[in-house]
Amino acid sequence: MAAFDLMSILVRILGRDFSIIQIAMLRNVFGILPAFILLAVGPGIQALKKLNTWKNWKIIFVRSIAVFVAQLAFYTSLTKIEFATAATLCFTSPFFVTLFSIPLLGHYVGIIRALALVVGFGGVIAIFQPFNDDFTLWMFLPVVAGLGYGLSSVLVNLVPDDVPSAAIQITQQLTTFVLSAGLLIATQEYVPIVSIESLLYFALMGVFGGVGVLCLIMSYRLVEPSTISVFEYFGIPISFLMGWVFFNEAPFSKLFPGVLLLIGAGLLIIYRERKLGHLTQKNSH
Repeated sequence: MAAFDLMSILVRILGRDFSIIQIAMLRNVFGILPAFILLAVGPGIQALKKLNTWKNWKIIFVRSIAVFVAQLAFYTSLTKIEFATAATLCFTSPFFVTLFSIPLLGHYVGIIRALALVVGFGGVIAIFQPFNDDFTLWMFLPVVAGLGYGLSSVLVNLVPDDVPSAAIQITQQLTTFVLSAGLLIATQEYVPIVSIESLLYFALMGVFGGVGVLCLIMSYRLVEPSTISVFEYFGIPISFLMGWVFFNEAPFSKLFPGVLLLIGAGLLIIYRERKLGHLTQKNSH
């Protein structure tokens, strides 16, 4: 989550001079590096062959579309609303993970989890403050991003256990790169990169994002998605701190008390899972 917030800071900085589509495209290019290194020193590049089935490619393609939409929505929101507000609203992702886990993974959601979902979405509404003068439609974009990221997190659990997580990330980001490059060509919004500083920012953005995604993919394959998703809430205080340090933003009035409902809903699920002993691990990758 810290890696994602560092990536988001660079997205916001780059968004002042470059189009969101171009940022998304280069994010996916440089984001391949961490996964490529991990795969090369581990099982080897030949492990990519394990993904070469029709079922796996369908999963990768759907994940790529979901991530592409999420990237465009979230990156745009980072340039339109406060950093911490955008990051916090994106934490609707764990609730979408829980919802998508029902039809896609056959998971059972009992009364406690259902209550947590209601409380969590209540927190989102509280942050929205729809009848407040500060409300803007841009605030819906992080929720759209949360939906896309949530779907991609659940879909990765459908890939066979013998496929390395780094291989999944490489193929997904290559596919997402093709989608973003095609849209960039169609819209002709490319802005030349004329400074070493901008190129360095793009590289760091991609690496931070790649590390974050790789960690999430590995964690979602080690633990039941609807269980591990609640730990993403550690990103809320991290994003608030980074928004204050880098952009001098502290939107207390917008985030509270809604953020407390979001965190409370997550803690409710954690309590339920630990009490029932559902923190079961799968094989390591």
